[in-house]
Amino acid sequence: MREIQDSGKLESFWQEQRVHFSQRPPVIKLVEFEKGEPLHSPLYSLCQFYIIVNGHVSIYTLNEGGEIRYISQVGCGSLLGDMEFSGADKQALYAEAESAVLCLLLPFRENQSALEQDPVFLRFVLSQLAKKLSFSTVLDISAQTLEEKLLFLLRNLQLDHEISSVNHALQLLHCSRRQLQRVLKKLCDEGLLRKTGRGHYRLNE
Repeated sequence: MREIQDSGKLESFWQEQRVHFSQRPPVIKLVEFEKGEPLHSPLYSLCQFYIIVNGHVSIYTLNEGGEIRYISQVGCGSLLGDMEFSGADKQALYAEAESAVLCLLLPFRENQSALEQDPVFLRFVLSQLAKKLSFSTVLDISAQTLEEKLLFLLRNLQLDHEISSVNHALQLLHCSRRQLQRVLKKLCDEGLLRKTGRGHYRLNE
């Protein structure tokens, strides 16, 4: 992570995100992460908010066997640090930059008093928490068919409504490659998806 010392860029991104606040927090920084760089790990406690203003971030957990279990992919306007700010500091969550990522950084300590008294921001925190939990819950419902889970993933979780990696989709959906390929073909035949390249599919809706 590196801080970007450009007050013009910082002000521009703040203006885009100020809808989430009733007043400007005392301390805001603009930071950049490289592709593959972690934004958060359970190995250390997150002590700041990140509001993503450019790029995509994957949020996931690891089970005891080291298997990745994806929760969501988030982009511009998404908040990280909501769980920690709400007191859930024991969450074993990882966040990793899927591309070069720019974020507004708001330290908890310097901004705590202002943010805890900001009802607009607190509603933003609640909405972000609810979204992450709903993604995780829906993808875990065993009664859902793989087709239903895939359509939910494309409509609500993939920001561009695309699958650009079958391997990534397998990790999210916890199914075999053969099962996924069969469902992808069916949805393409029905016109709900279209294949845009090798391993690339896009929602038609």
